[in-house]
Amino acid sequence: MSFNTNNTPSVTEALETRITCRDFLNKPVSGEILKRILHTSLRSASGGNLQPWKIHIIQGETLEKFKKTCVDRMMAGKVEEPTYPAYPSPLWEPQRSWRYKLGEDMYALMGIEKDNKMGRLAWLAQNGKFFGAPVGIIITGDKRLDQPQYMDIGIYLQSLMLLAREEGLHTAPQGWWRNWTSVSHDFLDIPEEEEVLVGMALGYGNPEHPVNALYADRANLDDIAKFYD
Repeated sequence: MSFNTNNTPSVTEALETRITCRDFLNKPVSGEILKRILHTSLRSASGGNLQPWKIHIIQGETLEKFKKTCVDRMMAGKVEEPTYPAYPSPLWEPQRSWRYKLGEDMYALMGIEKDNKMGRLAWLAQNGKFFGAPVGIIITGDKRLDQPQYMDIGIYLQSLMLLAREEGLHTAPQGWWRNWTSVSHDFLDIPEEEEVLVGMALGYGNPEHPVNALYADRANLDDIAKFYD
């Protein structure tokens, strides 16, 4: 499927055209559109209506300073303890193969060979720039949250991503920011009892960048669903 930059009139089209966008145009998102997306996203479902998310929206000069601070710390070789790991270790099949193939397909589109370690690390560091998006979002939650509330956060993320597609925008959900929580704590008003759970880049996707041609594979329905009559 080709990269779609149009507004999507249905949930089906929004879901089918959603990708993890890894390069954005230098084009601002209007405050009206952004607030409309965020306001509607508050209707996301959550168990017991706990609504366990807090949303931090970063733009303009603050975003530039936020990104520079992250990149400077990376370049200085600093390493932080993540809020929690991105994946179980070791991964099992077929999840291990899905993850591996996604990475290889992405780097192949950009011509970054497997032995080009520096090239791959440099691309990974684009996470710290929100892939050039004009809007960065950090989602935090109370440290006392448990697994059911993490699922609620996932539901909220999906709502944001689909609402963005309705407006012709794209997103990139980023677990990356769990690895650099000090940047969020330095710039954002995050209470002591909260922690960084996930980030998201949001903006107008760049249709010319080869990485945005990545349309990740999905399992066949018969492989993951069982029907009971």
